[in-house]
Amino acid sequence: MSSPGISVIIVSYNAFDYLDKCLSSLLLQKGVDVEIIVVDNNSKDETVSSIKTKYPEIKLIASSINLGFSGGNNLGIREATKDVVLLLNPDTELPESDTLVKMRNYLIANPNIGILAPYLLNTDGTFQSSFWSFPKPSDILLELFYLHRIQKNNASASPTQVPAASGAALCLTKETADKLNGLDSNMFWMEDTDLCFRVTLVGKQVVYHPGIKIIHHGGKSSVNNYSISIPNQVISKIKYFRKNSSWLAFIASDILSFLFILSRLAIFTLLSLSVNKMFKLKTKAYFVALKGYFSYNFGGNKEIIS
Repeated sequence: MSSPGISVIIVSYNAFDYLDKCLSSLLLQKGVDVEIIVVDNNSKDETVSSIKTKYPEIKLIASSINLGFSGGNNLGIREATKDVVLLLNPDTELPESDTLVKMRNYLIANPNIGILAPYLLNTDGTFQSSFWSFPKPSDILLELFYLHRIQKNNASASPTQVPAASGAALCLTKETADKLNGLDSNMFWMEDTDLCFRVTLVGKQVVYHPGIKIIHHGGKSSVNNYSISIPNQVISKIKYFRKNSSWLAFIASDILSFLFILSRLAIFTLLSLSVNKMFKLKTKAYFVALKGYFSYNFGGNKEIIS
């Protein structure tokens, strides 16, 4: 049986420099019993040995394989012993010592809340957009023409119900996490939106709380892993529509995603003629995305691209 407190679950992969700062800020938390669980996804750096040496009090699960973000979190949820869990990215920091107690107290005091999401800050302290509506095929169309950035969310001054929130920091009860069977392990980059959608299906709300702040440095692991991040971003959107939308919406999203991949292949192939290495990496990534598209649609491969 779970005991009162909060289990913080962090899935890490070759990110100890950020994880180190995150863990240091977690150990400064006061007013609540905190269990810290780090699931290492077979990192090639010194994450495991460094945690054992510097943070022996932390529960470390060193996986011999890369379980992915969802799989790693699900393993952490199963091992959690507290009645509230916080799924937290390794590239985050808690700027105040009462962040976790405020988060737990608000969640427990409002049983209508399925997921509590904090106010995320960029590294420079500015507002980071971290909540959004559930996706529609028209969103892919906007992105196809680089028009998606015109859609902006502004932070509210008080706790507000939102459709979906960023997986960089999501707080929920252990009971809710178990009821939902955690994150969908076949998704990567849409698993947070999918989790929020499933929370609404069980009659709970996703609430954004501007009074609870967490710094999210953001996207540091994807910069050098375009061939993993980009294909999964594209294919996971298709998976989301197939799972949670009408067949018409799924077909539209599937076609638009195919056009999106082809357009980016054309653009970055041309740009790769320059000396910029990033364009070459993105060209390669969209070739992987195209292969993944055919594998998913015609080969029945539902697993994440690794």
